[in-house]
Amino acid sequence: MTMPDTKRGRERKGQKKRQQRRRFEIERELEARERELDFDELYEEEEIELEI
Repeated sequence: MTMPDTKRGRERKGQKKRQQRRRFEIERELEARERELDFDELYEEEEIELEI
């Protein structure tokens, strides 16, 4: 037998999904920063000429 669907249950599930989404977005941003820093460190002392 399953539990009936309740407004409180739906709200709790929605809140959990929002927390998971926030956590995922924060982790993704931190990883992007790490990649960006690695790129900057990699080419820190080199001059790069761009032809426009």
